[in-house]
Amino acid sequence: MRIAIVPLSVEVNENIYNCMQDFLASHPQWNRKKLITASISLFLIENQKSIKLDTYKDCSQTYLNSLCTIPKQDYQN
Repeated sequence: MRIAIVPLSVEVNENIYNCMQDFLASHPQWNRKKLITASISLFLIENQKSIKLDTYKDCSQTYLNSLCTIPKQDYQN
């Protein structure tokens, strides 16, 4: 399966941005791209009534891939 990469530009509330920066500073195994990808995927999964089954599966897989790329030693503490 080939996944297309689409650039995304978005404005976020300053409070959300600060929370993201704090999270990234305290979790070095994450980066901005992984955090945003996981967040958008989780949002779509939680609101799955409005998306097609194939899209839901893709969102679920993307979310899990984001989480599963974290080395085990980083989340076993």
